[in-house]
Amino acid sequence: MPELPEVETVVRGLSRHIVGQRVKHIHIPAKNSFKGTAKKAEGLSIKKITRRGKGIIIELAKPGVARKSEDGSNSLSLLIHLKMTGQLIYVPASRHAEFSSASKSKILKRVQDDGRLNFGHPTDDFTNTMPSKHTRVIFELTPTRLPAHSLTRSSNFLYFNDQRRFGWVKLTPTKDVPKDKFFAGLGLEPLDKKFTPTFLYDAIKRRPKSNIKAIILDQTLITGLGNIYSNEALFYARILPTRLGKTIKKPEATKLHSAIQKVLRLGIKHSGTSIANYRSAEGALGNMQKYLTVYGRKGLPCHGCKGTVKAIHLNGRSAYFCPSCQK
Repeated sequence: MPELPEVETVVRGLSRHIVGQRVKHIHIPAKNSFKGTAKKAEGLSIKKITRRGKGIIIELAKPGVARKSEDGSNSLSLLIHLKMTGQLIYVPASRHAEFSSASKSKILKRVQDDGRLNFGHPTDDFTNTMPSKHTRVIFELTPTRLPAHSLTRSSNFLYFNDQRRFGWVKLTPTKDVPKDKFFAGLGLEPLDKKFTPTFLYDAIKRRPKSNIKAIILDQTLITGLGNIYSNEALFYARILPTRLGKTIKKPEATKLHSAIQKVLRLGIKHSGTSIANYRSAEGALGNMQKYLTVYGRKGLPCHGCKGTVKAIHLNGRSAYFCPSCQK
């Protein structure tokens, strides 16, 4: 599942390509993947795209009409969660005919050149014709403004594919986004000013019998961290993932706070981690995996002490650490 840096990369890529376009129609091949009345979005323009935790928020409003207030009382929002295998594929009008009928080899070549763009998890659908058997929702978009030489308002398409059907799309009033079941339960954003060393230390102390890795993975406390970046943060802070909350001292919590922000900013800088199923918004592999210190490096030399990176099963996930550097 993509973590904060990967989702932030998708949001920035989406923003570059679809903000300002108008929703012409939403086709829903898989009814269970969409919640809300899709017709209400027709004719609305994409105003901005943001992220909350691992969720994507696409705000819509009438073209040329600003929101009435900061609570979004004059707009609707599309909420998207990619989950394990969710994927967004953008095909501009100029390329749609080609990408709807070309062979896989030709599509791959054209994807590498220009035109079709991949957002999220790379699966075979990245080189399949669209829509595919895994397409759950199709957003038909049109530019709000057309070039002077354009004679017709051709449609661009954004495809939401999901092999395992865990991902979802919702349409809801923007003012109700904070009350959404998923978003309402999220904790602080780790790159927000409210996320301070004191906040983290107090949160740890409230979970004295939980191991530190489980604590920082708790999305109701800190949202956006997943298995990759939690392992990395604990290495930078020199804290073993098995340490219980009651053993963490305030100076260690301060170091961990800095480490969490450091690894997340590094992940965003390098467009996320291309491990398992993730690609960046323009379809390119993220580069963060080149900078990982412990995650996925079981049996390899530690970058800090030249000892050996170990891995154990903890909280149902793999925990990677250096037993010499981390205490």
